[in-house]
This record gives sequence, structure tokens and C-alpha cells, in this order.
Amino acid sequence: MRITLLFCISIVLMCGCSRIKSKYDTVKERIKEEINSTFRTDFYSDPGAWDYYRVPLIAPYELCSTLWGDDGKVWDCIRRDNTDKFGGFTLATARRSVESVGLHDSIIYLYYTEKLTPLKEMPSHKYDGWEMRRFVIIDVPTDSVEWHETREEWLTALNKRGVSKPQLHHVDSLYDDFANNRRLLFNPPKR
Repeated sequence: MRITLLFCISIVLMCGCSRIKSKYDTVKERIKEEINSTFRTDFYSDPGAWDYYRVPLIAPYELCSTLWGDDGKVWDCIRRDNTDKFGGFTLATARRSVESVGLHDSIIYLYYTEKLTPLKEMPSHKYDGWEMRRFVIIDVPTDSVEWHETREEWLTALNKRGVSKPQLHHVDSLYDDFANNRRLLFNPPKR
């Protein structure tokens, strides 16, 4: 009788321990997945980290902010060298920040603030060689960047490309919508 009782107790303990181990492994795997998800670099879902903010446009172009100015985030338009890694070519402009942006098919159109970047923040402390125009059209398939002096020239160039009524979005509100709701200006292809 005692042997049977000890045998039953040991079976119950073994079964209980394996269930506990199974639950432990499940929880451990979920924690690992959460930690790893922080470091994934999916171009169309990563809003940034603690020291930078980003809004994906059409790969490989994105808006990125690593600075804060007196009037909020300072946004740059960047062409990534590799969509899975942070960094790339920034449109070289003397303007302080991208103000508004829109998309149409494979065209990105945006404009910068009138405000210039303070000279003390410019690499050479001069505006020499930096783009002073505010209005930009980027044709993603051809990777061409077209600068325009006035809003009227820019709108005319957009109209020639089939964008007769450009829909512009302020970058800060675009970022907030992306960071909080994971909404973009379009539905990107699944990777």
C-alpha cells in the first residue's frame, strides 16, 4: 500500500513538474520574442527609438529626426543605403526641417520650412554648396531629386507628373499617426 501511494505521488509530481517546465519555457520564449522584436528593422514598421524618430515614405526614403529645435522636431529626408540598416544619404539642404510631405504612386513630394539651419549647426559654418530651395520632388524608381525655388514651379512640375491636387501632411502629425496607429500614407508591400 505504501509503495503504491509513493508511486502515485511521484507520478503526480513528475507530471506537475513537466507542466510547470512547459509553462516556464512558454513564458521564457515570449519574453525572448518581445526583447528581439525591439531590435528588428522592418523599414515600414519601425517608428524609431529613444534617440530618433522616423516616418517611412517609399523605400528607401524616410523622414528622420534626431534633433529638437526651438519649434519642435527637426526632420530630414534620408535615402537609406540599405533598408535593413539605419543611416544613409540626407538631402543636403540649408533649410531647417521638412515641414510637409505627400505621396503619389512612386513620387514623393515635400517642402522644407523657410527657416534656415543656424550656421553654428552647419558642418562648415557656411551655407556655401548647400541647397537653398525649399520644394522637392523625388521620383523613387529613377532615384532623381528635383528642387524648385517657388511653390508655383513645384506645383506645375507636380501637375506634369499627374499630381494635380497634392495632398500634403504635416510631418509631426504624420509621425504621431504612424507611431500611435502604425498608419502610413500608403499600404506598403509585404516583405
